[in-house]
Amino acid sequence: MPQYQWSPPEHPDPPEDQPQGIDGVEWSESVDHAPVWVDVEFSRTGRQRLPGFVDAATDDRVYVQLVHMGFAHRVWLPRERVTRRALKPRRPDW
Repeated sequence: MPQYQWSPPEHPDPPEDQPQGIDGVEWSESVDHAPVWVDVEFSRTGRQRLPGFVDAATDDRVYVQLVHMGFAHRVWLPRERVTRRALKPRRPDW
């Protein structure tokens, strides 16, 4: 009878969920890093509405940073898929 050699099971990591954006531009206007809601399509989980911040902007597209499932992403999106959001005021004791 052949000797059995134990080895740990192999479970490859699933591919990371990637956002699907549009092509960026070389130059954009300076922005105030406003908080926004981002409507973005991901490769595995589909369409998501997430909080994010603006990094750059042009007339028709916005470069936003967001976090999805623990991973930070930066992606160019059409302006109509990004809307402003308001942050809650800070409590006075902070």
